[in-house]
Amino acid sequence: PVPSKENVVQSFDTSLFNGRWYITAGQNKLFDTFPCQVHFFTNTAPGEFYGKLNWRIQEPDGEYFTRDALQSFVQDPSNPARLVNDGNEYLHYKDDWYIIDYAKDGNSEGTPPFAFVYYRGENDAWTGYGGVVVYTRDASLPESLRPRLREAAKKVNFDFDKDFTVTDNSCTVQSKGEKIVLREKFAGKMAIQTEKQLQQQAVLARTAATNSIQGEVGVAEKAFEKIEKKAVQFEKELAKDVVIVEKEIVKDVVKAEKEIVKDVVGVEKVIESDVDKLIGKKQR
Repeated sequence: PVPSKENVVQSFDTSLFNGRWYITAGQNKLFDTFPCQVHFFTNTAPGEFYGKLNWRIQEPDGEYFTRDALQSFVQDPSNPARLVNDGNEYLHYKDDWYIIDYAKDGNSEGTPPFAFVYYRGENDAWTGYGGVVVYTRDASLPESLRPRLREAAKKVNFDFDKDFTVTDNSCTVQSKGEKIVLREKFAGKMAIQTEKQLQQQAVLARTAATNSIQGEVGVAEKAFEKIEKKAVQFEKELAKDVVIVEKEIVKDVVKAEKEIVKDVVGVEKVIESDVDKLIGKKQR
């Protein structure tokens, strides 16, 4: 159901959705709890913003691949808590976001910035899908937010501790070797068999399609150019982290090898000493 106006924020500045945000907890296991959900936003005008939404989907064989979507949102003038993503050609889908609670960057209370977003949607395949996500600047959910998130969840008839899953935004990189092993463990793909699964795939597919951006094309192009720069910077940071990890692994391996060599030399010396003693006894 659509949340009542009493259960959403009474005012909301869309400039909050600017820069990098992570989904660190989600309610709907079909759509909200994918790993590596890092989203990049740019606020182009009061009440309007664009976003590049990134997430990973795990295949039945364990291998994952990354998906992303470009979307635009407009604030409802009559309800500042409602953000509308509408007018899309693909499956004629429409998503409404409702801000139940949030804390802006640099707030005086020292609360980690966050947004508790309840969403509802519909398309040609499924009317009435929905869920809840928690956006934070941190890649992992700040524990200090839990009391506030519990209260927000109650407003939309959920229990945060029971109904939500904390997501994994470590965004680790799978090596080619790991992918081959996973494929060997599970040969072939699992078939979609039920109507519910078909509906789920249709909803997921709608977010993979770039929506028809309404309004001035030049504004959208500039917005996506800014977002792409942020996404590229994030990818460079990931690559840098991988290199650092690899260097640490090499250092650990070299250190272990040195310890092994040291132990072997020590054992050899002990053996030599014992042999010398045996030889000495025989000569006497």
